[in-house]
Amino acid sequence: MEALLVGWLPAAGHGVLLHVLVGVATLIDATGLPIPGRLLLVAAGASAGDPVRAATLAAAGAVGALAGDHLWYAAGRVGGHRLLRAYCRLSLGSGRCLSRTREHFERFGPLTIVIGRFVAGVRIFASPLAGTGVISYPRYLAFDVLGAILWASTFVALGYVLGDRWRAVVERVGMGPVIVATVGLVLLGTATTVAIRLWRRRRHGPARPPR
Repeated sequence: MEALLVGWLPAAGHGVLLHVLVGVATLIDATGLPIPGRLLLVAAGASAGDPVRAATLAAAGAVGALAGDHLWYAAGRVGGHRLLRAYCRLSLGSGRCLSRTREHFERFGPLTIVIGRFVAGVRIFASPLAGTGVISYPRYLAFDVLGAILWASTFVALGYVLGDRWRAVVERVGMGPVIVATVGLVLLGTATTVAIRLWRRRRHGPARPPR
């Protein structure tokens, strides 16, 4: 479904629905599931057509990422380490990913929230771990807003820069091959992400927060 929508983006670039799609995709991406939210941001940027629309798409992506991050921050705050243990299992997180996130918090403090947006192994644990009391909510909010804006703007801007080439490819080969290629990339990316997480769990053991 996501691949079909990615292929459909150029035709929908003028609609509110595109912004909703981008926001929902980045919200799901923020849960730690192997959803290629970055790919959708790049595709949305490629379909933007002008800087104003690119900026609003980046804003939609940032809002979705913030919403997803805050769900896990709130879950960590309410559920504490018990919920974090469940999240470790569901996200297929490894002991190394969790320990590296802790190391980032010790070394960089709340800046870890910004770094985590660009480092997958840190991102999946940054928000729920922060919610267990690692940093206060006002500091978390400030750095999460900064990280979400930088993250969404970076990939939308990348797509915007490549926009002319994107449209040229669609015009040259048609929408069908573009959709097929996108489906393949999404499936390959998802399978690769799951395989890497399982390999890390096997090598470093499953993530186990303290009781």
